[in-house]
Amino acid sequence: MSSSSTYNPHPTNSSTIPLFDQNNFPMWKTKAMAVLETLDYDMLDIVTEGPHVPMFQPTKDGVATGEKKRTPKHDFTAEDKRLCHLDKKACAAIGNSLPYDIYHLVQNCESAKEMMDTLTVAFEGTEEVQRTNINNLNRKYEHFFAQKGETLTDTFNRFNCLINDMRRLAIPK
Repeated sequence: MSSSSTYNPHPTNSSTIPLFDQNNFPMWKTKAMAVLETLDYDMLDIVTEGPHVPMFQPTKDGVATGEKKRTPKHDFTAEDKRLCHLDKKACAAIGNSLPYDIYHLVQNCESAKEMMDTLTVAFEGTEEVQRTNINNLNRKYEHFFAQKGETLTDTFNRFNCLINDMRRLAIPK
């Protein structure tokens, strides 16, 4: 979980996910999610909650019967089509930011959520690893102090990176 910043030799515009950085996955993920949200406000929900699946409630004589069923494609509303298309756009945006050696991890994923979940486990670890990271960040926070010979600006930058890492993992402080 590196907090250091490096120059990005491949600048991107605000509608393109930056090239994948496996050495700083948390920063890449944060930037990717921000770009996806700028492409379409609903896209972030598609990536975090899963693809939109249009459903309908069967009825008989105006009364609901049985469980909801998937709506056939030919009955999709314009909004259903738009929301389903967002998952494909998110998959393409994520996939286009990945180098070939990483893309093979997600090439058979069926949704953008599955792609992001797969990348998260591969580069941030399982929930157990993430809990360990949270504990480590808490320990760094509790024992934070200025280092000998460090300028106030350096101390502030180090502390700010620590706080941002904690916010990203939703650690309250």
